[in-house]
Amino acid sequence: MPSALAAVLVATTAGVTTVTWSAGEQAATTLKLAPASAAMRAVHDAGHTEERREMQLKADAVLAHIEAQQRADRARERAELKRKNAIQAKEAQRQALADAARRQRNRWVLPIAGAQFTSGFGYRWGRMHQGDDYAAPVGTRLSAMSGGVVMSAGPAGAYGNKVEIRYGDGTVSVYAHMDSVAVGVGDHVSAGQLVGRTGNTGRSTGPHLHLEIHPGGGPAVDPSAWLSAKGIQA
Repeated sequence: MPSALAAVLVATTAGVTTVTWSAGEQAATTLKLAPASAAMRAVHDAGHTEERREMQLKADAVLAHIEAQQRADRARERAELKRKNAIQAKEAQRQALADAARRQRNRWVLPIAGAQFTSGFGYRWGRMHQGDDYAAPVGTRLSAMSGGVVMSAGPAGAYGNKVEIRYGDGTVSVYAHMDSVAVGVGDHVSAGQLVGRTGNTGRSTGPHLHLEIHPGGGPAVDPSAWLSAKGIQA
């Protein structure tokens, strides 16, 4: 039997030519083409693999950059938080010190402790007694009643040894008949600070503290009433 033929048209410069070949020749050609096609696929697959690898490397690099940036951002945030906390702590400390100083300035205490009240403010024997008297042994501690500045300190005639203190609110206190003085003019004092000790100097009938209170540096007022208004009980 005649063998089966295959034919294709092949275009040439001279025209169109019909080329024919047998089924056996066609099979052989197919077998020859098969390895070539596999090789091309292998090359193609290798190209895709390399492309995917490069893309993965690029993606990894981008991710690494993002993570590094995030770490740097977190480090900056921690540093900024630490800085702000330090500022807040310093401000809190400053405020606490300022509050403590203000409380100390505004704190009022008795000028003498454990003394006996012997004479009050007002007229007696036709003369104005401008303060309160507190009897106490010579050498009893005398303290500043609040924060202030010493205006005078030393001998003062009938007052004997005297200390005047102007406090933060403008009030001036007078301590008279002191045995000793522990402060000088211009000294800053705080509530409870030692300013001297009781005595019997000047015109005095016995060891005691003579206390005068002059609000705003003006005329003397009743010390007992003034002390009560400050919340101080003699």
